[in-house]
Amino acid sequence: MSVVSHHRRTYSNQQGNESVRRFLDACNAIGYETRKASKEEDIYDHIDYWVKRRNYKNEKIESGVDIKGCNHPECIWVEFKNVNGNKGWMYGKADFIAFDIPEIGGFAVVLRSQLAEYAELVVEETFVSKEEATRKLYQRAGRQDVISRLHLEDLQKIKSYKVLRYA
Repeated sequence: MSVVSHHRRTYSNQQGNESVRRFLDACNAIGYETRKASKEEDIYDHIDYWVKRRNYKNEKIESGVDIKGCNHPECIWVEFKNVNGNKGWMYGKADFIAFDIPEIGGFAVVLRSQLAEYAELVVEETFVSKEEATRKLYQRAGRQDVISRLHLEDLQKIKSYKVLRYA
């Protein structure tokens, strides 16, 4: 079982914090209100922030968003099961998943339920190495997680796909 170094953990936390800052700035720029989810909502429901916006009827609606930082168009990891073998974040309670992808100048945003449905259709139920994990299953050594790698083109096929541009 590999151990994450202090340096790697610090770097990852900094990148995650930067993604959150960009997300909040992007929401603010288009008039969305945001509030941090509770610690319990974050851990158990996979909701990082609640976003309040107006729908097409001009009614205020609030949606839970799970922010995924540090993504590359060819390397977008999705989680079927977490490290403890429980349901992964694709089956959490967030309404939307927001993938921070600098190459598109913002966040690729999709409905979580549509992402899960899409991933279940396109990901082969074959376990492979990390290098071969595009649209196939991968499990890290010593962990109970089940993940797969998608590409930006996969997200773009999901009906709810939108780009939330950086502010």
